[in-house]
Amino acid sequence: MNKISKLFRNDLAGVLLPLVILFAILMIGSPGFLSTYNVISVLQNVALFVLIGLAQMSALSLGQFNLAVGAMGTLSAVMMGIFMQVFGMPVIVAVLLGLIIAMLLGAIQGLLIARSGISPFIITLALLSVFTGLATVITQGNTYNKLPGVIKDINRAQFGAIPLTFIIAMIICVLSFMIFRYTNIGRRLQAVGANQRAAKFSGINVEATIIMGHVISGLFCGIAAFIQILKFNSAQLAIGNDWMMTSFVVAVLGGTLLSGGKVSVIGTLLGSFLIVFINNALGLWKVNTYAFQAILGVVLLAAYEVDRARVSFMKRRIIQAAESIMPESKTEETGHE
Repeated sequence: MNKISKLFRNDLAGVLLPLVILFAILMIGSPGFLSTYNVISVLQNVALFVLIGLAQMSALSLGQFNLAVGAMGTLSAVMMGIFMQVFGMPVIVAVLLGLIIAMLLGAIQGLLIARSGISPFIITLALLSVFTGLATVITQGNTYNKLPGVIKDINRAQFGAIPLTFIIAMIICVLSFMIFRYTNIGRRLQAVGANQRAAKFSGINVEATIIMGHVISGLFCGIAAFIQILKFNSAQLAIGNDWMMTSFVVAVLGGTLLSGGKVSVIGTLLGSFLIVFINNALGLWKVNTYAFQAILGVVLLAAYEVDRARVSFMKRRIIQAAESIMPESKTEETGHE
């Protein structure tokens, strides 16, 4: 019973256990699962999903969310494509400019949320439409597929069965972990998410922190956009279309609270693996791929319920512990009297 209790108290239990079970099922029941081709495909998809999850996680740390993750990715991706194909800029310059644009989009979103008093749901929903509309107007629906050859080379680059894109994503994960665990910025983001009023009284600049949280979210969207450009070998409006649900699922699966104040970079990575494994299983088992979106919704609900049950369990344990101490305290007080 103690082992079960410890497992249930673990923040990663809700994602780690099904991940191990699904991995075992796929390894035993699907011979092609561990093929080099499939491993590379899985790791490339994880690289994209974890970056999308980190983008949402950054907003959730504030107790807010970013419904415009996909639209930010779309707009920054097409701008990267324009810089490379139309203006002939070097890849690194085009990507850096695209990331700056993504951060500016996040800054605009954070500024509106911090100063307008309008619900983050309304603002991010409205900006989803604004950013998507801007991308459509700018591109006129065109796809930028005459990109420098280095784009294809980066996508194909790998070390053994580990693609370069996955290594890039892991570096971003390590940096994110350091930021949220050890820096003032990370602590302030989570403090604001836990209790905005208390954070303000403790001297934290809440407005600046909200803006910074959405800037970081925008940055991750821009990096994810570049990863998808590498995958498609083109910059197109389709980039970011299906990010929103995925971003919530991988973050919440990993233990990030929807109410804010607590995040998990490691959990977001594990959540990305789980969702990619589910998608991979559908392909290997020849299940209709359109079922994936339905499964995402079910998984999100299940993850929320598991997290709620875990929090409720922990509260009961605290209450029981307090009640077991109270009689002793009363006895001591009576003895002193």
